[in-house]
Amino acid sequence: MWIIWYKTVVGNTAVVQENQLMCQILHVILQYFMVANYLWMFCEGLHLHLALVVVFVKDDSAMKWFYCIGWLFPAILTAIYAFVRASYPEDTRQCWMNESHTQWILILPVCLSLFASLGFLINVVRVLLTKLHCNSANPAPVGLRKAVRAALILVPLFGIHHILIPFRPEPKAHGERAYEIFSALLVSLQGFCVSVLFCFINVDVHSAFKAMVRRIQRRSADNGNLTATQSREMM
Repeated sequence: MWIIWYKTVVGNTAVVQENQLMCQILHVILQYFMVANYLWMFCEGLHLHLALVVVFVKDDSAMKWFYCIGWLFPAILTAIYAFVRASYPEDTRQCWMNESHTQWILILPVCLSLFASLGFLINVVRVLLTKLHCNSANPAPVGLRKAVRAALILVPLFGIHHILIPFRPEPKAHGERAYEIFSALLVSLQGFCVSVLFCFINVDVHSAFKAMVRRIQRRSADNGNLTATQSREMM
């Protein structure tokens, strides 16, 4: 959605000046997916927290709440934001590109979800540290090391690094350029970090991939033996 927004609106001066309904709708859709992205990260943290701390929660019941939080709640927030912002004429110019005080309708729930995810992370690490402390032969160093590694892995999954983004320097202030580069890298590389940590270097994924390769090789060997047998029979 960001690519579409920058390609069709920000990079097109005529569209911005005309300020048609379509570019305003595109802005609202972009805000919806932005809020949904943060709230689904909140759901990921909540799901892990429930799995480790509140063990007796059924996944089917939890998923219904996750769908409401991840898809329905952002739709309600975005609808309220669009209705309130549309009532201020000064905020409806230039395809709604300018900053508006009404954006706090979206920013506040996002910030609350990030701080809640931080609380989930702290509690999850506490639970992990407690369990590792009981089971480890050398509890303190090993447990602490594993808990810290678990915390670092969960940071991109929960999206907690986004807590730093709202604290933006003033325009043309010292550090504004560094903030822009930092926030762009942070937002853009989150999916890459999650995919590397939870997929590409995951032991379970490696085992499943190796098992699939072995099945393919075994199937190819069986087909080769069958073909050779059929050839001998024909001769």
